[in-house]
Amino acid sequence: MCRVSVRGLVVALLCGLLGLAGGALVAYLVQPHPQVSGQPEPVAAVSPSIPVDPPDTPSAYAAPINYPTLRPGFVLNQVHTISNALATWTYHVPEGWVPYAECPQPPRPCKIPTGTVLTPKQVDRQQAVDWRPAGEPTAGGYLLRVAVLDNTLFNVGQTKTTKIEGFRQQQKSTGEEFHVIRKSPSAVYFTYRALPENWLRYNFFQWFAVAGQSNATLQMSVAGRPRDVPGLYWLFNRFADNANGVPAKGS
Repeated sequence: MCRVSVRGLVVALLCGLLGLAGGALVAYLVQPHPQVSGQPEPVAAVSPSIPVDPPDTPSAYAAPINYPTLRPGFVLNQVHTISNALATWTYHVPEGWVPYAECPQPPRPCKIPTGTVLTPKQVDRQQAVDWRPAGEPTAGGYLLRVAVLDNTLFNVGQTKTTKIEGFRQQQKSTGEEFHVIRKSPSAVYFTYRALPENWLRYNFFQWFAVAGQSNATLQMSVAGRPRDVPGLYWLFNRFADNANGVPAKGS
């Protein structure tokens, strides 16, 4: 048998305890942990300081268009409605922003071509509307898109999951390099490579259900350049603060 001094024995015991503690910590970090989520609801306010580093170095992308940056702190004081046979939604947009037609997906007919400036009488009759500041180029800047959904089956979370899978399929066919930044029960935040311009774009989506219902009938999204990210968060959250839906009459 080997002789061990008292001091050596104490050191050995301490090393053993530290090894056990370190092993327990590693085991905890690598094992899966359940995620807890509540009922689908508008996403809580998110700080623009959250890291949103692009997936590649900036040199991997073409320079964005030269247009003033979207900065937080503005007021959403234009009030509009959007509706279908399921719900009517009231929402707010920034003062001075211009509405453009956005054609619905097939098989619904497109009565007004995408990109057409809507008149005050037309804007609240559309199924989908793009909002941009007056004078902004129609490509490469920032925008707010609002669309009402003919959705009777899927709740907010299911609609979000379906949308993410759709983006992934689009990535495979177009090469637009879709990268999820974060998700919440009702929203997804991501970046993508816009082609053929080779721009790095940020795009955030959120879905809403009328109070007392589960099916998502309103979809909103914001998109812009890396420099616009703080303003996009601001617009995203302020829109959610003001969106209000009611069931359509007879639905």
